[in-house]
Amino acid sequence: MSILVFAVPALLVVVAGYAVGFTVAGWCGASATVCEGIGWTTGLVLLVAVVVAALRWHRRRTRRM
Repeated sequence: MSILVFAVPALLVVVAGYAVGFTVAGWCGASATVCEGIGWTTGLVLLVAVVVAALRWHRRRTRRM
């Protein structure tokens, strides 16, 4: 299995979280540097949340079988 199978969806999740965090921070009047940090933090937190949710779903599904 290629690494791209996991890397591309993970990158999309991080970029989506980054865009949301950067935009919301900009609406609140933060500087560009602060927006950048908030954007990356939001993206990585979203990635961790998606991975945890996927693992819980997978474990729950395998227990039923």
